Amino acid sequence: MKTNFLFIIAFFAYFIAYSNNIQVTNVGIINQNTTLDFSMIRFDISWQNSWRTSNLESNWDAAWVFVKYRRKWSNEWFHAYLHNTGHSAPSGCTLQPGLMNTSASFDSITNPAVGVFVYRSSDGIGNISFNNIQLRWNYGVNGLADYDSVEVCVYAIEMVYIPQGSFYVGDNDMLNNSTSSGRFRRGDADLPFQVTSEAALTINNTSATELWGTSTSGTNTIGGSGTLAASFPKGYGAFYIMKYELSQYMYKEFLNKLTRTQQSSRTFISVVGNYHCNSGGGCTSIQNRNGIRLISDPGGSLPRVFGNDLSGNLTPDESNDGQYIAHNWTSNDDLFAFADWSGLRPYTELEYEKVCRGTLVPLANERPWGNTNQTTATGITNPGQTNEIASPTSANIVLGNAPSVQGPLRSGNFARASSDREQAGAAYYGVLDMGGNLWELIVSVGVPTHRTFQGNIHGNGNLNAAGNSDVSGWAPSLCYRGGSWGNTLPTTIHHTSDRTFASSVNPNNIRYSSVSIRLARTSP
Repeated sequence: MKTNFLFIIAFFAYFIAYSNNIQVTNVGIINQNTTLDFSMIRFDISWQNSWRTSNLESNWDAAWVFVKYRRKWSNEWFHAYLHNTGHSAPSGCTLQPGLMNTSASFDSITNPAVGVFVYRSSDGIGNISFNNIQLRWNYGVNGLADYDSVEVCVYAIEMVYIPQGSFYVGDNDMLNNSTSSGRFRRGDADLPFQVTSEAALTINNTSATELWGTSTSGTNTIGGSGTLAASFPKGYGAFYIMKYELSQYMYKEFLNKLTRTQQSSRTFISVVGNYHCNSGGGCTSIQNRNGIRLISDPGGSLPRVFGNDLSGNLTPDESNDGQYIAHNWTSNDDLFAFADWSGLRPYTELEYEKVCRGTLVPLANERPWGNTNQTTATGITNPGQTNEIASPTSANIVLGNAPSVQGPLRSGNFARASSDREQAGAAYYGVLDMGGNLWELIVSVGVPTHRTFQGNIHGNGNLNAAGNSDVSGWAPSLCYRGGSWGNTLPTTIHHTSDRTFASSVNPNNIRYSSVSIRLARTSP
């Protein structure tokens, strides 16, 4: 005889950046169907400074929402697999499920929805709140029985929709004054190359329809001739990308949802009181503003407990503990693991330029905010707090290894209510910190093994026993675009077209203080 679930409901709120204050509240599980083995996960969600527009950029911001669960008697968390239909959205809200493989049909077992996008149904701007969203969770597919007692956590990550359309890569260097190294160009001339479809693309230097680069040697090379398959995301097709670089708060939450063995793969910290860095056992002091700290260790096979403690007073997750600072000390494998765990994917350097430039014609030496002007941060006001900002207040980039800025700043800290694109350091579609703060890890056109990357494949929500991604079809490594706080001035590496390190592979197991996590998802 079947009985109802006895659920232990976990309230969970996740803030990716104070400026938009995204919150998930009132989490519950309702309306169990013991015949079809599903229940509805109910929650409210709100955030500030939301938008949707049908003019100019013709895009919107969204929340990527996914769910983790565990049995009452277990310390191991799993990903909740959702249906592709049967969800419930309040008035003014659109729910768009995201399948593991966006080019294949829904299958509740082999190709479930691993999350949903939540966004406005019509044009508007300002704060937004959606109540009583309900997601159909196929708990039977996850191997749960009707009588299992479980705990759930609902996560939300702010994303930006990048619409389908043609765009240019490279500089418009008619006056031959570009200093953007290794930039893309047309195969027959040093002119911008227009991406007009997601069809297979030839890499060669003989025709205007081929993609090439200005350098043929060194780490900024586009590599040899070849082909980008239709499955390689070229930026023409619609996709979503994280609005901000991943916060230290979210990486800490990620660690706390892993097994002890998996945690050991995703951070070196093994001594209580030590901090996240690139040293075995962790570091005894904060390194380059990363405040993730091992708070307690129950021992045995039980997972360790991590917290944010930038203030260093042994009381984690206070308002000044740096939860909203962009996460650094990141390796290739860390990014792949988080992408798999969250149902997202890495993104390509062609998508990088689409996000930065949009539909505009390129300018020589342009920054991600569309012109060549910049004011570099030299200090920090309210360090570690939810309202941390760079100084001077006119700054729009963290770059230059300033003595008072020895690490990343709060994600999106340049954006204010009255900021224009330049002042906010914002890319064309509203994505923040695409230049400076921390390096963007990207899939390169210039590395032969990267060219087989398949953008239709996303994380399944679960890692292997060792804590690594088990996704097939992704590139085996990643490279760099955009620059970071640690690069000395003058430099051109934060130019939208600069490819100085676009083919410089990041070794899998080395964590760098200047590298973070930003992910994407092919539009459903």
